[in-house]
Amino acid sequence: MKIIPGSKRPRYLARVVIFLVLGALIAGMIGCDSGRDGRSEYTPMVAAGACHTVGVKSDGTVVAIGDNGYGQCDVGNWTDITEVAAGAYHTVGVKSNGTVVAVGDNGYGQCDVGNWADIIQAAVGYGHTVGVKSDGTVIAVGMNDDGQCDVGNWTDITEVAAGYFDTVGLKTDGTVVAVGDN
Repeated sequence: MKIIPGSKRPRYLARVVIFLVLGALIAGMIGCDSGRDGRSEYTPMVAAGACHTVGVKSDGTVVAIGDNGYGQCDVGNWTDITEVAAGAYHTVGVKSNGTVVAVGDNGYGQCDVGNWADIIQAAVGYGHTVGVKSDGTVIAVGMNDDGQCDVGNWTDITEVAAGYFDTVGLKTDGTVVAVGDN
C-alpha cells in the first residue's frame, strides 16, 4: 500500500475523482446501443473543457456534466452527433450531415457556426472554433487576437486542434501548419 503525504492528498484525490467521473461517463456511453443488431452507428467519445465534460453516446445523443454558467452543458436535445469538442466555456457538436451546433459563451462569436456545412471535424480553443471541411479546407470563427483563426488559406488538412490562443492543422502529407500565439 502506497502512503501519500498529506500535502499531496488533495491533488491525488482530485485526480481520482476526475478519473472516476470520466470512467462513469464512458461506461454509460458504451452501454448504449443503437438497437440494430448490437452495432452502433456512432462512436462514443468524450471531450473536456475548462470545467465541463461532454460525451457522445453510441446513439448520437450527447450528455454533459460540470460548470454550466454559460450554458455549455445545454446539449440534452442534441441528436445525430458524430463528434464533440469542449472549449473553455462553449461546446461544439458535428452532426452526421456535416452541419455544426454550438452552445455556451459566445462573447467572441465562437458559437457562430450555424451556417457551417460539409464539416468532418471540429476543434475549439478558449474563444474560437475551427472546422475541417471534407475538401480539406479549414474555417474558423471567434477570437482572433493572436491570429488563431487565420486558417483561410489552409488546404489538404485532415485534422485540426485548437489551443488556448492557437490552432494547429495536420496535412495529408503528414506535415503540420500552425497559427496563433507562439
